[in-house]
Amino acid sequence: MKKKWIGLILAVCLLCALGNSLTTRTLSYANLVVSAAGAETDLVAATGYTVGVPTPGTTALEPKDLLKAYGGGADTYANAIELICYATSSENDTCTLSLYGISSGGPPVRIGSLVYTFGTALRSAGVRWADTCVSTSTHTKTITVADSAADRVVKVSLDITGYRYLYAIVHTTTTGAATGITVQMRPY
Repeated sequence: MKKKWIGLILAVCLLCALGNSLTTRTLSYANLVVSAAGAETDLVAATGYTVGVPTPGTTALEPKDLLKAYGGGADTYANAIELICYATSSENDTCTLSLYGISSGGPPVRIGSLVYTFGTALRSAGVRWADTCVSTSTHTKTITVADSAADRVVKVSLDITGYRYLYAIVHTTTTGAATGITVQMRPY
């Protein structure tokens, strides 16, 4: 009788372990930022962040709390994110994104910058997907750019382990006049 209970307990534990394997918790994209907000500068110096209080300072944008629910109530306990970008633009317009991670009780830490170029793939009339991205990393992990320069949607993936908040500032550049720049994230 004792062996049957041990076997049953082991079977339940195995089923629980298999059911709790790593899976995507968010099945949809959420807007990380919609902006075109001036020159690229160091976030701590530019906005006067107080350690542990991630407020947007002089911009109207707020850090994305990675512990909140997104995508139909799914939570975002994730180890990484994927970013995509679109804008009202002409082909070959560009914009630069400064990306920061913030841990509870810590300052904004620069992760890197991304220069997006908008291609031929249309999201809707006059709105183009970024098809090319050049990454400049100051992150301790690798920033991966996939499907770049292929007239499709370029994807940027990075590790966000240990960050509570994600903050991005989008800057227009001298190439073109992209507006309504939208960067979306999908945690996984």
